[in-house]
Amino acid sequence: MSLILASAFIIFYIDIITPLGLTVWILYFVPLFLTLYWEWRYGPFVVTAMAIILIAASFFLSSQDVSIVFALLNRVFFSLMLIVSSLLIWNHKQYEENLISGEERYRNLVEWLPDAIVVYLEGSILYVNPASLYFFGADQRENLVGRDLLDLIESDHQEEIQKKIGQAALGARMLVPDVPVIRRNGRQIRADFSLGDVYWDGKHAVLIVAREHHSPSPC
Repeated sequence: MSLILASAFIIFYIDIITPLGLTVWILYFVPLFLTLYWEWRYGPFVVTAMAIILIAASFFLSSQDVSIVFALLNRVFFSLMLIVSSLLIWNHKQYEENLISGEERYRNLVEWLPDAIVVYLEGSILYVNPASLYFFGADQRENLVGRDLLDLIESDHQEEIQKKIGQAALGARMLVPDVPVIRRNGRQIRADFSLGDVYWDGKHAVLIVAREHHSPSPC
């Protein structure tokens, strides 16, 4: 907030010591875009209102070197651009808040699911739910988080799973049946993987839902 105020008043000072014909006021975009890092959602509107007030004040305080009408039209047009930009920034901040809120609700939900849930990104496990500990034979999450999921897959199937994960990272959703999984105790089980993309901790990652594979009973 202090950086936004400081930059706005520096621009105002430069504006009033320069003639009307110099478009110094265009620099008010700087404090406006700094509101992207301000958690308050209405920050862009407050900074826009402040900038418009300062633009109006400098219009009367700056020395005249061009037509008053021309200078006024320039500043009115730029003020409208500031308003439009503040609306775009506000919409962006709303979108981010909705994603974070939805992610938190989703995270709370998967904690209670009986299926193993793994969030995977760039060769590393980011998250596992409690059911994953039993599924992969781990004592605690630290035994899984940070590891490469492929290390828990039989070597002959790692390349295939890696390819499927790459497709899921691009938005594909698929079921990969009968995957040989090596648990932490060395015991092998067969699993069915459901793959899809998910937004997690501000990044697009791959969501893996793992269930133990059950062969169909013979008739």
